[in-house]
Amino acid sequence: MMQFVQWLVVLALAALAGRLISKVKLPSILGWLMVGMIFGPHAVGLLPQPVLDAAWYQTVIMWMQCAFGLMLGTELVWGKLKRYGKGLVVTTLTQSLGTFAFVTLVFGAAFWLAELPVYLAFVFGGIALATAPAPALSIVSEFHARGPVTDTLLPMAVLDDVVAIVVFFTVNSILSSSVSGGAVPLYMIPVMILLPVGIGLMAGFPAGCLLKRTKGRAWTLAVLLAGITLTTGLGWLINTKILSGVTLNYMLMGVSFSAAFTNMVSEERLGEITDYFHPILAISLLAAKSRAAE
Repeated sequence: MMQFVQWLVVLALAALAGRLISKVKLPSILGWLMVGMIFGPHAVGLLPQPVLDAAWYQTVIMWMQCAFGLMLGTELVWGKLKRYGKGLVVTTLTQSLGTFAFVTLVFGAAFWLAELPVYLAFVFGGIALATAPAPALSIVSEFHARGPVTDTLLPMAVLDDVVAIVVFFTVNSILSSSVSGGAVPLYMIPVMILLPVGIGLMAGFPAGCLLKRTKGRAWTLAVLLAGITLTTGLGWLINTKILSGVTLNYMLMGVSFSAAFTNMVSEERLGEITDYFHPILAISLLAAKSRAAE
């Protein structure tokens, strides 16, 4: 109970810092990050490492990562995606693979000059692809930004995650098997992408059917919370009982869960759903970014 209280105190401080930061026309997420760094285990220690390692905390964060995915998934409307189509895919692949190539070349040259193993440069190139969509997307949400750039940014964040997973684990598998003989098998890479998507869709379609028929804030939130909990629970069950050596992407589960019902309801109904869910989304963002800073 004391650990839970400590976490709530840090969340309250992060929310307060976000409000204060926003008074000077800066994004609230700056305040969340500062509180996470100051009160995390490596500074003041109000939220020590045992709390971050606790099973209940990891479970809550998994649920909130899935809930955060709704911010992305509700933007994946098939009609919009068709309009951007080829340009969206080309832009995503160019900036992702371009980053990988540039970082790999720079580190490769540095390692060659330092007489270190050049193959390590590929690992750094893969790490450079790691994306954190929460900062950009929280700013979009806070300032209610709308337009061609933001409409492209949201689905691009999803594609960035997919590309990062494919490149990093492919490089990691090839290098690890060559050097030490141990790695995630290559056949697991599509599983790590398709399985979270499948889990989300499995919960998203029945949720879409219910959301088309239910009305009102209470029923809508009940369906959404039950769907997120079911999605997280299925992911956790498969992750711990079947694929214990691999960590699935819970945000990707939330994205596919919400993308399923997004394309099943009307635009007006989708607007209601996102408005009702916004307070929960804000708490999920707050928890996720204060944790990242810790």
